[in-house]
Amino acid sequence: EKYEVKVVYEEAALKVVTTSDPKVVVTITLTSPVMREGDDADHAEDDPQVLDRPKCLAALASLRHAKWFQAKANGLQSCVVIIRVMRDLCQRIPAFSPLNNWAMELLVEKALSSSQQPLGPGEAFRRVLECISSGLLLEGGPGLCDPCEKETVDALGEVTMQEREDLTASAQHALRLTAFRQLHKVLGIDPLPPPTKFRRGRGRFKRRREDSGQGEEGAKKEKKEGEGESAGEAMEVASGGSGEAKPEA
Repeated sequence: EKYEVKVVYEEAALKVVTTSDPKVVVTITLTSPVMREGDDADHAEDDPQVLDRPKCLAALASLRHAKWFQAKANGLQSCVVIIRVMRDLCQRIPAFSPLNNWAMELLVEKALSSSQQPLGPGEAFRRVLECISSGLLLEGGPGLCDPCEKETVDALGEVTMQEREDLTASAQHALRLTAFRQLHKVLGIDPLPPPTKFRRGRGRFKRRREDSGQGEEGAKKEKKEGEGESAGEAMEVASGGSGEAKPEA
């Protein structure tokens, strides 16, 4: 196969494009740690031969986020599953759309790692909704501090206060639906059928208990009747023996 390599100075990247179908585009972003540190980084924008500094800084941040995810979130139970569920919510519900991918990964990891025990997918999703509903993202709340930055940086710095309030209200509504067994409305899926198998099992179990109870009662009645008959026979034998003893006297 033949490839076409393009240089895109505006994006500080190289693009490799296939010439045949299907079209595949691979973007290779160039960056350097020098763009983040040192006195030369402040004067780099004035040099026409230097790549765009914001693009290079964004590429460095993406590398740090990927390393953080592998170290913190990848091995945490139910974390990857809940991140996928939250991405679906961000695409379907407008109130969740201001939540970017990096802030969402931070939120899910902080919510699950603070639990004292590993959580399943259902409990983990509920815990994330509880964290948002508690006012974590509102003004005066703890917020989401970016752990990959040297200075204190809010991961949701670009989100307005109105969008934060809408996000909190939407999470509270989703939490109420979850509490009233309406989780399918939050996830956008069809409701699950009722567990009929368990009901049948309970009915059979009760019938067996009732049958066994009747059997025990019947056995008790038979036992009592048998004891009565044996007592009657004993009385007859005793009376017969006493009648024979009188003529001898």
